Amino acid sequence: MAKAIYAVKMTLFADQLKLPARIQRGLRHVALFVSLLYIKHWHEALIPEYAPKNDLELLQALNEYPDKEVGAEGTRALSRHLWYLSEDLIALAFFDDRVEDGKKKRMLENLVRPASKKALKRLAGKGLRVTNTTILSGFVTSRSKRLFELLTDRKEHPQNLLADEALKNRVRALKVVNDSAERAIALIKQFAGAVKDEGQRQYLLRVVKHHRSEVPKRTKAACSAFSL
Repeated sequence: MAKAIYAVKMTLFADQLKLPARIQRGLRHVALFVSLLYIKHWHEALIPEYAPKNDLELLQALNEYPDKEVGAEGTRALSRHLWYLSEDLIALAFFDDRVEDGKKKRMLENLVRPASKKALKRLAGKGLRVTNTTILSGFVTSRSKRLFELLTDRKEHPQNLLADEALKNRVRALKVVNDSAERAIALIKQFAGAVKDEGQRQYLLRVVKHHRSEVPKRTKAACSAFSL
């Protein structure tokens, strides 16, 4: 996203930068995509229960994007990250207040559908056909019950658990895959070369992670006040 924001800034100041026309066109394509379509989904990426609906709507929006080349490339990229349209995690949509009761009812009805033979943690994007008529309930199977089994010890039908506040709070506390992974990758890139021993490297990463959680702002005053 940092590169995308940089592209938006360069587009805004294109006249001052005096960039070649070809580069300006490329930057404009990126800036329009980010501003018109991607920003909403990026902004809501940290909300676990929004993920299934947002991923499906983003795929559908990419299909209809005016610039077909950009839309196709965006679809290819997103198809590698369809964690939340899998049979397991599609159940997060049960806790999305934006999903109408009628659609949730169809999702509940589909909990009796046989699960796929391959227990995929991430929906395979290759060969996936999503149209404007594709709905969330189409991804739900009996395997979708597993989310409820993992997050609560109440042995009841999922329909009776949707109003459980404790369960809702557990769902909201979940860490989205992409965010956690990107933060971990950024951390290892920054400190990977600081030590050579793997044990010391893992210890260093834990210390840095702990320090960042204790001192989120990392100003001079905050660091001075911090003590181990």
